[in-house]
Amino acid sequence: MFNGEQDIDFQNEENQVEKEIVGNEPITIPFDPNLIRIRRDPFTLGELIDKMEYNEVNFNTSFQRKSDLWDPIKQSRLIESVLLRLPLPAFYFDEIIEHEDDIDKRRSVWQVIDGLQRCSTFNNFIVKQSLVLENLEFLARFNGAKYDDLPRELQRRINQSPITVYIVEKGTPDEVKFNIFKRINTGGLVLTPQEIRHAMNQGIAADYVASLAEMDSFKRATCNIIKTERMEDRDFVTRYVAFYLQDYVEYQPDLDSFLTKGMAKIKSVTQEEREEMKENFDKAMHTSMSIFGDDAFRKRQNPTDRRKPINKALFEVLSVYFAKLSEVQSQLLISKKDLFKNKLMSLNNDPKFLYAISSGTGQKESVNRRYIDIKRIIDETLES
Repeated sequence: MFNGEQDIDFQNEENQVEKEIVGNEPITIPFDPNLIRIRRDPFTLGELIDKMEYNEVNFNTSFQRKSDLWDPIKQSRLIESVLLRLPLPAFYFDEIIEHEDDIDKRRSVWQVIDGLQRCSTFNNFIVKQSLVLENLEFLARFNGAKYDDLPRELQRRINQSPITVYIVEKGTPDEVKFNIFKRINTGGLVLTPQEIRHAMNQGIAADYVASLAEMDSFKRATCNIIKTERMEDRDFVTRYVAFYLQDYVEYQPDLDSFLTKGMAKIKSVTQEEREEMKENFDKAMHTSMSIFGDDAFRKRQNPTDRRKPINKALFEVLSVYFAKLSEVQSQLLISKKDLFKNKLMSLNNDPKFLYAISSGTGQKESVNRRYIDIKRIIDETLES
């Protein structure tokens, strides 16, 4: 068992996550386009800066991409563009209403969807005044200047610069918002689906998924190889949560929409139910380690095979079913682990099951196949 990421050779295939092919099955229940609620507001850069000064623009959106990725030269060139009256690309924000039930504290806060580095630059230069202009191409006389050093005329030019702002309005359904996020994110580091889900579910849901991903049992069951960067670890956990809270028979493609709905459901269950789901996740991880050791969630087809990468679909279905076993059933399955592992190896040699966990994991038939087959071999093992 690995002790930590510092001991892991990530170039070794067995220390990787198997690349998943979800499949191109079309969405069978598309969302109503009338539910797309985006407004375009006439705005100036000064009005956006005013929102920043009052902490009404959220830079810490848990997208797992950071603000302030641009170096001072790139930031300076953006400021120069504004001073030269060059048009800026559109900004996109997600509208969140904080303290909605308290009229005295109620306020609108914008989460940055697209334009994070530009917003960070303006925040650094005008609000925090930490950016010193450098390496300007056309306005070299202002190299070394901070915002307060600029002539009043140029400060006014910045604040009066028109910008295009699109707001995804509060109340837009999560599956609609998810698709909007995917389509309009054009930054240099395009967001992963899990990063979008996490940004959409700030608070209880995002914190809950993070807490499961940080559990020692999850890290040990996956040999500490599920990377935290780009939220891959939280994507694994969300697979568990979504299929734990939503029966697989309810599944309708696409997989991203199903996972998005599942993550949103975390907010609608009670604290006691969330605690139970977390305890069951811990139990599932311990059960996996007890049965498979460091071979958990891998497509072993023969006892003499080299160890394969971790398979995300296998993690999903085994974690859900192991979580829903009683303590007695878990111990019984562990006591018959050799039989269960042989049955799973046989399944991994079945072309239809192999497809369901490898090449078409998001197709409805594949979801049904892996849940039905894993449930069958669990029952057969327990009843043997």
